[in-house]
Formats: sequence, C-alpha cells, structure tokens
Amino acid sequence: MKNNFLKNISIIDLLNGVFVFVVLIFYLFAVSASPYFYQPLLIFAFAFGLIVLAVKQRKKTNNSAIVHFLVAFYPLLFLFIIFESFFMILPWFNPHDYDAELAAIDLKWLGTNPTVWIEQWVHPLLTDFFYLIYLFYFPLPLFILVWLSNKKMYAELDKSIFIMLLAYFIGYTGYFFFPVMGPRFYQPLIQLQTKDLHGVLLAVPIRNMISVFEPNKFDAFPSLHAAISLTSLLLMAKYNKKRFWIFLPIVAGIFVSVIYCRYHYVVDVAAGVFVSFIAFFAGNKIHDFSFKNFSPYYAPKDV
Repeated sequence: MKNNFLKNISIIDLLNGVFVFVVLIFYLFAVSASPYFYQPLLIFAFAFGLIVLAVKQRKKTNNSAIVHFLVAFYPLLFLFIIFESFFMILPWFNPHDYDAELAAIDLKWLGTNPTVWIEQWVHPLLTDFFYLIYLFYFPLPLFILVWLSNKKMYAELDKSIFIMLLAYFIGYTGYFFFPVMGPRFYQPLIQLQTKDLHGVLLAVPIRNMISVFEPNKFDAFPSLHAAISLTSLLLMAKYNKKRFWIFLPIVAGIFVSVIYCRYHYVVDVAAGVFVSFIAFFAGNKIHDFSFKNFSPYYAPKDV
C-alpha cells in the first residue's frame, strides 16, 4: 500500500507538499509572537490531507462526484487554503514592511509617484473598467488550462499547472521576506492621492469583495497579478497563439489596473515579471527532468 502511494505521487503533489513544509517553517519562527497557535496547524493538516486524498483517489475510477471534483481541482483549492493562513503567520515572522523603500524606488525610477501621476485619467467609468480588469486576473489561467484539458493535452496540462503553482509559491515566499501593503495603505502616498476611486457600479463592490478574501494585506511584492497573468500569456504563446493575441491586451490592462487601482508599486510589477520568467523557464526544465520519475497528475480518466 505504501509503495502504491509513493508511486502515485506526482511532481505537483511534491511541490505542494514542499510548500506546506516551507510555510510550516515560517510558522515555527513566528509562533512565539503570534496570537494564533493552533489555527495554522489545522490549515496545514487540512492542506496535507488534500494532498494525500488527491494521491490516493486520483487513479480510482469509482470516485463520487465530490471526490472527483476535489481531485481534479485540488491545486486551486490548495492555493486558496494555504493563502488564508498567511495573515496568522506573516506579520510575526517579519514585522517590518517595505512600503517606504518600494515607494522610494518608484519615485527614483520614474521621477514621480505612479498612483498619483495616473490620477489625471481617473474617471468613474474608467475606474469600473480597471477594477473589472483587475478582477479578471483570477479566472485568467483557466482560459489556457481548461483549453488544454478539453484538447486532452494532459502532459501539457500537467506541466502548465506545475509552472503556475511554482509562480504562486515563489510569490508567496516573497511576501514573507518583503512584506508590502501597497499604495492603497501607505499613508504618505494616501496624503498625495487627491481623487477617490469611486466607480459607477462595479468598483466599490469588487474592492469590498477582494478585501474580504484577502485577510493578509502584506501581499504586494511581488505582484502575482503581473506574475500569473504573464505566465498565463506565456503558456498561451506556447500552446495556443490565437489565445495569446486575444488575451495580450487584457494582460496589458491588468498591468495598468494594478497601478490605477493602487494595489501595487511599479517595482512590484517588475518583480512579478521576473517571477513569471523564472517560474516559466525553471518550471519547464524541472518538470521535463522529473516527469519520467513521477506519476502524471492528470490523465484522461482524471479530468
């Protein structure tokens, strides 16, 4: 039974397990100061449980609809669960935030504060548009991943999800070493920003929804909006050039939206681009090297 379990482990399972272990290390460094003792441990246990469930159930053909759904989409659920633990660990792992340093870098690079400079174009309709584009980042990877699944390109799907997860995990690790809240919370910039970002219908509800699902506010550096959007675009360029050209202006809009909506500094976006290229090229190499030694996560009967 143990041997069968080990044989069923995929490189995706291994990557997820390694990242839980990394966050557990961060927790151990922070736990003496954090008011949250057992809650992160429950999340880690649940995350490990998801991995074990996926490994055990993936090869079975008689799974219930719920188990089948969990097995197919567990990487997405895993990301959400592990992210929700950060607010209980990060502020006590690294209590220093780097907003002042990053705002200073933006000012030095550009000669102005980007979120202040862009206010000359602020308009309620444009604000609604950019918040909607900002929100579009969340389902964006599915447009290439679902396409690969529908085309039964399972090896490519396996590699693409591994690359995506690698980009997320590099970005998540960056949060712990460089906590940054972004221009929307940095008081010296707030005092310079003279226009409120009130849209017509969409901006405020979208902003409130994001705030609810973002208990950890130290998540600006690097910009995963930039990293994941660009990674999705790179995968489209590799596997479906038609979609690449369709989504290119949308990704460009996401890059603008993170500045317009005051979620990121320009240096955050630059770091996100760097993360994307590292994840894409390193992920390709790692996956190619390890794929023959691990069970593929996705196979025709699994998706």
